[in-house]
Amino acid sequence: MLPEALRGWESYRDWLEANPEFRGRIVFARTLPQIPPKTVPYQGVFAGVLEALGLKPFAHQKEALKAIEEGKNVVMAYSTAAGKSLAFQVPVLKAALEGGTSLLLFPTKALAHDQLRRLKAMAEALGVQGIYPYDGDTRGEIRRKAKQEGLVLLSNPDMLHFGLLPRHGEFASFLSRLRYLVLDELHAYRGVFGTHVALVLFRLLRLARHYGANPQVIAASATIGNAREHAEALTGLSFVELREEVARSEREVLVLLPKPLDAKGERRRSPLLEAAYLARTLAEGGLRGIIFTNARKSAELIARYAAHPRVRPYRAGYTAKERRRLEEALKTGEVQVLVSTSALELGVDIGELDAVVLVGYPGSISAFWQRAGRAGRGRRRALVVYIPREDPLDEYFLHRPELLLRTPPEVAVADPQNPVLCPLHLHAAAWEKPLSREEVHPGQAGSPGPFIPCPEALAELREKEGRYYTPKRHPHRDLTLRGLGNTFTLKGPDGEVLGYLDERQAYWEAHPGAIYLHGGESFLVRNIDPERREIWLLPALEDHYTEPRAETDLEVLSGEAMGHGVWVGKVVLRERVVAYVKKRFFTGSILEEVPLELPEISFPTEALWFHPPLVIPFQQIPGGIHALEHTLIGLLPLFVLAERQDIGGISYPSYPRPLPSGGGPTIFIYDGYPGGVGYVRQAARRFPEWVRSALELLKACPCEEGCPRCILSPKCGNGNQYLDKKAALMLAASLTLSLPQRTLH
Repeated sequence: MLPEALRGWESYRDWLEANPEFRGRIVFARTLPQIPPKTVPYQGVFAGVLEALGLKPFAHQKEALKAIEEGKNVVMAYSTAAGKSLAFQVPVLKAALEGGTSLLLFPTKALAHDQLRRLKAMAEALGVQGIYPYDGDTRGEIRRKAKQEGLVLLSNPDMLHFGLLPRHGEFASFLSRLRYLVLDELHAYRGVFGTHVALVLFRLLRLARHYGANPQVIAASATIGNAREHAEALTGLSFVELREEVARSEREVLVLLPKPLDAKGERRRSPLLEAAYLARTLAEGGLRGIIFTNARKSAELIARYAAHPRVRPYRAGYTAKERRRLEEALKTGEVQVLVSTSALELGVDIGELDAVVLVGYPGSISAFWQRAGRAGRGRRRALVVYIPREDPLDEYFLHRPELLLRTPPEVAVADPQNPVLCPLHLHAAAWEKPLSREEVHPGQAGSPGPFIPCPEALAELREKEGRYYTPKRHPHRDLTLRGLGNTFTLKGPDGEVLGYLDERQAYWEAHPGAIYLHGGESFLVRNIDPERREIWLLPALEDHYTEPRAETDLEVLSGEAMGHGVWVGKVVLRERVVAYVKKRFFTGSILEEVPLELPEISFPTEALWFHPPLVIPFQQIPGGIHALEHTLIGLLPLFVLAERQDIGGISYPSYPRPLPSGGGPTIFIYDGYPGGVGYVRQAARRFPEWVRSALELLKACPCEEGCPRCILSPKCGNGNQYLDKKAALMLAASLTLSLPQRTLH
């Protein structure tokens, strides 16, 4: 059943094909059947709560409740809209009725407040009091009540780190009765953020044990390939994994190829323009939807190009007040279409949507279906449109769209042994409660060993009678759980706060002279103040936007061979934004390049590297290895659940320093965060499949000299200069011949 606005049409495809703007360009269509969940009788210990709420559980919810009854730590890797929340809401409410406490953690404040509304409504029916938010937006009087009366606290890892753990004495009563720890949207805790969260959770569980509690953990995740292993890595506990596929309505999945601009189809219209046309079409057709993009600037540009009053951008970096206003506007129909980054990928309640459009592959199968699942939560058939960008990963799926439907989900990566972050958390833990030797070295003297060993940090701690103390006065301030470096505040013409950027984003997106896009409007960066951490913006009337140019250098500190000629090791990355280019709206044509002098950012991380075979003339090596580096980075999310922006690369025709692997041309691919988060180590293990996919893509791409679909990168620091597709193809072919034969799937 289609929405009422499409009465008379047989399908979304027919409706779109009737529009000359999209006719003949839908290259793949598949309607996925409805898989409705079934309610079942339940007689367990939570039956009374369910009955009082007038609810009957679905079969998979009953399975989760039974496992929780048995005292097991549970991770639910259910599909979107499967009703994961009920499986933790009911135990949490029962515990509250009995005087036990629960801590519910969400990756975003928006998600926590959305869940707070639902949980309070259920609690009211049961006569339960003591349910409070506890985050950065919570007013002082509510925080005091939460400490004194709280039975259920809804928070996020950031507030746990900055607000609860350093003041754990004020929460002694709450922690001593902690029955349940709920981790919602577990898949969001990956990469550097996941590493931080794992170490924060180790600190939380350590203090809970100190107060005599041993909380049971209930985790909910989108479908990932290693839900149980990921939950165990984050908490150090054993888990039972439950899986279920649910689809409340049919979904019509379409792949829309951007309009060709030449006879051969080698040049296509910008996917951002394509999405803008589609956003207007949805809004004018009376349909409600989300356009998902992979970058903040893309969200702003699509909304700007759509030029429709009911199409608005939405992204991280906006203030909480502005995001809540946009969410409510979509619910009420004041806004028909939001153009969003991953900020709306998680399960915030924004009502029933008709359509989801994905502008570019989001980096993982897991994220693809998490975004697609935002539509189709009612009975009406939902529309999912995928618009491929000119990008290696999008090109890969454009020629294999059926893989979107049958590729297994990727694994999530978090590395609690991160050599940079773990010692910082060790200082915070020692400040909260002095560490014993057994805690620092798990396994000694029968210790449960809640901490990952960081022996290199012991020299920084002070030992007294077998206990370790931190000399730091405020170790918690040394840690930022999200982003890189300190946060910069964006201030508008009247001094109003428009949003926030981390240090790296500030130098890349808001350098002097940059055009910063916010809320569909253009602002000129007046100045950036590194000391006060402020960026001042002025209204801009320019007809262009800006992109940075950067120089990167990498120094290898150590390395180990991983097989197949691949090495992984510790490195120091040095990065500096040296210029920016002005690009005209709509066409993207370059107007001019302007030099910059900005501070260098350097940090230790982890990289993999290899030496391509010398099968091409010397003069082709720089362009060949640079092009192959781009292709490999573009395809990496096929093999590791990594965000594209979290990975970088650099290639040297002749690496200028000694290497344990020898000399010669070298391609490096690195984790883009301090200490590394395990991405490149995972990628090194799948190197044969990865290189083979690169070869297939380079062969299949119809361009002659290279294009964004195979070797051009939107992240390239030098503007995609000196690339040689033919040389990259020869290198990939020679590498493939030297590797074991194995298929991707």
